[in-house]
Amino acid sequence: MPFCSNCGQPIGDDDKFCASCGTPRQPSVGGMPQAPSYVPPQVAPVNQNVPPPVTAYQNPAPPFPAESVKFVIGNLAISKSWGRTDAYTLIVTQRRSIFAKYTQEIINEIVTTSRANAQAEGKGFFGKWAAQMKEFGNYQERYLHLTPDQVLQETPGNFAVENAWIRRIKIQDHSDIYRSSYVQFSITFEMVNQKLDFISGYDLGSQFKQVYGPAIVH
Repeated sequence: MPFCSNCGQPIGDDDKFCASCGTPRQPSVGGMPQAPSYVPPQVAPVNQNVPPPVTAYQNPAPPFPAESVKFVIGNLAISKSWGRTDAYTLIVTQRRSIFAKYTQEIINEIVTTSRANAQAEGKGFFGKWAAQMKEFGNYQERYLHLTPDQVLQETPGNFAVENAWIRRIKIQDHSDIYRSSYVQFSITFEMVNQKLDFISGYDLGSQFKQVYGPAIVH
């Protein structure tokens, strides 16, 4: 029985066309269908003088800038029972506000270091005292030379909050106009889900506005 040269279906002896695909009947050899002729695909000639295309490389996005200390504000305290307070220094970075506790260990370090330096310079009692007072006034500057992680690890009582959490900083003057010696300001950090209350013997409003902006500080 002959077969269609196109689709391979059997063709009747008297059929001139394939009943399946309509291809005209072709003579076959040995009763086997002839395979369709193979036409190789057309391949464009290779130009040896043209360099291969270069894929553009996209540099990865730059990493976030390293966190560093930008502002230091001293003279903050948290009230405790029986009139006691814990003193803090505020260290502000691009991302966080870090509160560093002013501990007795830090005080002892300041006294020891300042007196030793004054003695090495040949200063007497009053010179050592002056050096000690100067060091107490400038001790916050050392935080400018520390990393944020070093500040947090300095004392177990140190802690930080994200600047993005701070919604408002409220500063109120509670000074007694009849007692010039009594000067006190309350500073409240209002955040998403908590508040932090501090007091200070100084009006730090201008410093806070410089750090956080007038829209945050009231």
